[in-house]
Amino acid sequence: MTQPHRTGHIIVGLDCSGHDHVVLASALDHVRHTASAIRVVHAIPPDTAAASDHIDAATRAAWSADRQARHQIATEDLRRHLTKTTDDLGAHIVVDYDVRHGDPATVLLSAARHADLIVIGTCGIGHRSPFLLGTVSQDIAVHATCPVLLVPTS
Repeated sequence: MTQPHRTGHIIVGLDCSGHDHVVLASALDHVRHTASAIRVVHAIPPDTAAASDHIDAATRAAWSADRQARHQIATEDLRRHLTKTTDDLGAHIVVDYDVRHGDPATVLLSAARHADLIVIGTCGIGHRSPFLLGTVSQDIAVHATCPVLLVPTS
């Protein structure tokens, strides 16, 4: 089996939760030791109703405008969060970021196709145990083509 070409960068999956600072701090610590480039990826889960073929053009246009607005808001929130976190940590590292629409695990796995590492949090919604993975972190841990750093966030 051929190994994928590595590019010297890590992918960090953030879900805009209150625990993102822990995940990002772990990723930045890794970057300091490896001089890797870092790319933060945030996925906006798809709106399943918008995918229906049985909606009129006006409704589809409204959903499209809403999707674009959610993308803009998420991008600005992520940029602001990254700036604050890197300033708070005293990290003088350029952090590239990307906001995409789609299933979070699929988006992160696609972004990390040639990465050296994926860094994500482990906490799923409603999990009370640090030993349980959320569905996204479990999917990534199982299907990633590179090492995965799972950061406990609970």
